[in-house]
Amino acid sequence: MTQGERPDPFEVLDIAVIETGARDHRVRRANPAACALLGRSEAEVIGLTWDDVAVGDDGERWKAQARLRVAAGQSRTRMIIRLLRPDGTIVHALATIALLTDPDGEQYFLSHFQDVSEEIAAQDRLRLVVENTPVSMFLVDRTGRVLVSEGTANPQAAAGLGEARESSVFETFADLPQAVSIMRRAVAGERIHEIMEAFGRCLDVHLVPIPGNGSNVGSVAAVATDITERQQALASLQARSAEQAVVADLGQRALEARDPAPLWDRAVTALADRLRADLVQAHELDESGDRCRLLARADRRAAPATPPLGPPVETVPVETVPVETVPVETPRPVDRLTVNAGRPDRPLAVIEIQRATDPFTDQDSRFVQSVAAVLGSAGLRLQMESDIRRQSRHDGLTGLPNRTALLERLERALRRAYRDGRRIGVLFLDLDGFKAINDTLGHQAGDDLLRATATRLARAVRPGDVVGRLAGDEFAVLCEAVDGPADLEAIAERILATLETPSRLLGHCVVVTGSVGLALSGPDLQDSENLLNAADIAMYAAKRDGPGRHRIFQESMRTRLMDQLTRADDLRRAQDAHELTLRYQPIRTPDGALAGAEAIPHWQQPSNGLLRLDEILPRLRQADLRVSIIRWALDTAGRAASSEPGWPDRPPGGPPLLMVAAWGPCITDERFVPELATLLHDTGGGTRYRLCVELDEDELGTGRPAVTAALADIRRLGVLVGVGDPRVSPAPRGLLGLPFDGLRIADGYVRGVERDRTKHAAVASVIHFAHLLGAQVIAGDVEDPAQLRVLQELDCDLVEGPLLDPDGPQPSLPRGGRPGRPPI
Repeated sequence: MTQGERPDPFEVLDIAVIETGARDHRVRRANPAACALLGRSEAEVIGLTWDDVAVGDDGERWKAQARLRVAAGQSRTRMIIRLLRPDGTIVHALATIALLTDPDGEQYFLSHFQDVSEEIAAQDRLRLVVENTPVSMFLVDRTGRVLVSEGTANPQAAAGLGEARESSVFETFADLPQAVSIMRRAVAGERIHEIMEAFGRCLDVHLVPIPGNGSNVGSVAAVATDITERQQALASLQARSAEQAVVADLGQRALEARDPAPLWDRAVTALADRLRADLVQAHELDESGDRCRLLARADRRAAPATPPLGPPVETVPVETVPVETVPVETPRPVDRLTVNAGRPDRPLAVIEIQRATDPFTDQDSRFVQSVAAVLGSAGLRLQMESDIRRQSRHDGLTGLPNRTALLERLERALRRAYRDGRRIGVLFLDLDGFKAINDTLGHQAGDDLLRATATRLARAVRPGDVVGRLAGDEFAVLCEAVDGPADLEAIAERILATLETPSRLLGHCVVVTGSVGLALSGPDLQDSENLLNAADIAMYAAKRDGPGRHRIFQESMRTRLMDQLTRADDLRRAQDAHELTLRYQPIRTPDGALAGAEAIPHWQQPSNGLLRLDEILPRLRQADLRVSIIRWALDTAGRAASSEPGWPDRPPGGPPLLMVAAWGPCITDERFVPELATLLHDTGGGTRYRLCVELDEDELGTGRPAVTAALADIRRLGVLVGVGDPRVSPAPRGLLGLPFDGLRIADGYVRGVERDRTKHAAVASVIHFAHLLGAQVIAGDVEDPAQLRVLQELDCDLVEGPLLDPDGPQPSLPRGGRPGRPPI
């Protein structure tokens, strides 16, 4: 271009412009912007046809449009064409084609290209988003005709929107009243946001009115989102939340429940409601897992229709009635769900659910299992609480009511008796010699004996009487509708008679008796504790009379017991005040020769005079006081034997016998043996006198290994061991394996030995048993010449009692004595 020439817009404009021939469609000219658009140099572009640079059939479409322009004489057209660059990239261009004529009269096309690749790409991306998300977007004019729509939220909806391009949404979706209604409201100018059901899906619809000319709505923009899965998930979440609320409610009620019945009723009702079940029922299971009892039931099944009552219908002959085929409705299949409640290895109940609407889902099953878990836990808790209550009110060994339960029943019985004007009786039983059996044969034998005793008592009492175990070997019987003491005495005699039946314990035949106290309600005994305590006091009175006895309560017994308790406190003070003294009971041979003496502690009371302590000491609960008095008695008696002028000279048979009652816990005290050795050394024990410590047979079993060891140590000091009141004949089992030198025959056997053949045989067997073991026998409480003659005939070694010492224990003994069998 020379100076002064105008610049060619074709060259300088930054607009892609291409000039092509109208006949051959070849590029005759292309400016730099067009070359850049095609990705080629001008030399490469000149001479190309649209088939060379267009993608697919776009080149042919361009030529077709060009021919159409030439044929129709139209000068301009527009179209989208895709151009292919040498590097393989595609450019979307908006082509504006103009048909022009050059100065020579030849026609050519001048095409302007605008790169719209970004716009096309954005539109494609938008289309991809719309087509691959549950969203439909469309634009509707006032008449309801769809102007444009994108997206496939639902195939049926997309098809309907397509049809509405030619008609209207009001016609296409006439079967969707909600859709038609909200569209009319939007056309009327209302902005809409609603959730609706359509085509089996759930749609979230937004309708936005777009103003047109004037104040009217010109069109409506609509966006419909398919939220079916979200709504289903929300509904499922709501259902699970409701189910969790049901489980939580049942869990709270299960924690508070005391009666399982309301809990089961609520549970089956909740299951029927939540699962839309036709039938829910729960059954209790027995030990073998079989259904034994209906716990709860919710039946929602329709009851069969009952024909209406009316006049009888005239019978029509069968042959005159036309036969019609009546369709039979096929019953719907019923789905069943069964879940156990309780431990897997021991279910307590089973829950069965029936539903005919649709099958149960896994979630339904999990819900029922959660409910069953709550019910099972509640059932186990209630069962455990019931067991605990029973255990707290029943003895674990015998299964009998314990003290607490017996007192509660006694209290209720007393209230009924007071209302009805009746009386209540209580029997208190304590087994005689039980401790010896427990210690010699073992605790297993003792437990077997207690269980056997419980069975025997249940058989001996009347129907309706209540037998309970209080503690150890103590039992009680509650008797209602008692007329007087005779009724109680008859029951007591039956009990004592049934106890005398021998028991087989670990291969040994054992006879155990009992002591029974009786108490009858009255004006002074209207409290359960007082009535039971009265029977207890009477039992101790019966035990003092000897084994196998029963006594009816008298108020004097309580007074005596309270006096004994008071004396125990006074006795401690008396010991400190030196009010205790020893009195001596002479011990003689059957022909009257003095062989020694028994030292018996006495209490010189300032107000009541001299009181023997041998009746008080065994009942002292203060072990330290009892041990202290026994140690005092041994020391005092030993020192008296070495210094008292009235003590007898040494008889030909050896030093005189000095007998002092002892106690198991006393001799097992670690201080006892050393102190006893010192006493013997200081007082001439073994030369001046021969000491014998006497223990009851029951006490020998107390801490048996310790007692056995202590007895062995005592005997090594030259001290004799005597056994007082052996209770079993002919061979006291409690003595087997224990070192002893003599036996005392219980006073109860001595009384009546001259006329009772049973007692005669028992005494003979004890004497024979002792002599076989090299031990001697002393018989106490001899009060009749006939008794003494029998003892002489049976070769009893030593005797004492009123017949031989009518004035009782003396403060000192006369001199004298003659040879006889060597004392113990």
